[in-house]
Parts: sequence; structure tokens; C-alpha cells
Amino acid sequence: MKTQNIFFRNVSKVVLVLSILFMTSCGSDDDGTEVGVVELPASLLTSYTGNLVYTPIDGSGITENNNGTATLSRSGDTYTVSFSDGVPSLTGITFITGSNGTFSSASAGSSSSGIVVEEDDLRIGVTISGSNWSFAAN
Repeated sequence: MKTQNIFFRNVSKVVLVLSILFMTSCGSDDDGTEVGVVELPASLLTSYTGNLVYTPIDGSGITENNNGTATLSRSGDTYTVSFSDGVPSLTGITFITGSNGTFSSASAGSSSSGIVVEEDDLRIGVTISGSNWSFAAN
């Protein structure tokens, strides 16, 4: 029993040290730029034309259009992407700034998404509850 207590005490010390190292090492990687939710420039809130593919989980058929549209709009503090061809909208999107006027959004958990928008370009790859959205502006 005494051996188990010593073992768990040592393991907890190792976990504590590794946690402190992890937290301090993350802070030293900063390049001076603030990362946070940003407001997109009004010029990016427009319609984009491109290759649209939507695959619903219910098996009702794939929607595919080489000249599909995706319209990016703002609603309060979040953004919505509305699609042509009866494809469901993506809502509640937030963006962070990247380099050279590129803005991106990503999420994890039960959904997986990557949305990148920059001047004249919108790229979307999203999976939510088994349904998939893909869009690439021409």
C-alpha cells in the first residue's frame, strides 16, 4: 500500500511539472499578434460563385453544382453562409485573422470545419452530424 502511495505521489508530481511546462511553453510561442475573434471587412460580405458539393447524412442525394453560390453575411457577432440549390446554411460562425488579409474559422468536437475567406476567395470544408459541405470559389 505504501508503494502505491509513493507511486501516485510521484505520478502527480510529474503531471504537475509537465502541465506547468506546457503552459509556459505555449506562452513563449507568441509572435506579438493578438489572436481573437474579429469582424470581417464589409467587402468580404458578398456572394461567391464556385464548386458547391453537399452530402446529407440522410442519404437523400448529393447536391453538386460547379456554379453554385455561397453568400457570406453578418448577424450580430456571428456570420452565416447561405448556399444556392437548397443546401442548408451554416450559422454561428466566428473568424480569426490570419496573415495578409486572410480570415479563418475552425471548430472541433462533434463537428469539423474549416472556412477561409480572403479577397475574392472563399473555401469551405464542413462536417456536422455526418452531413458534409464543400465550397471552393472559382
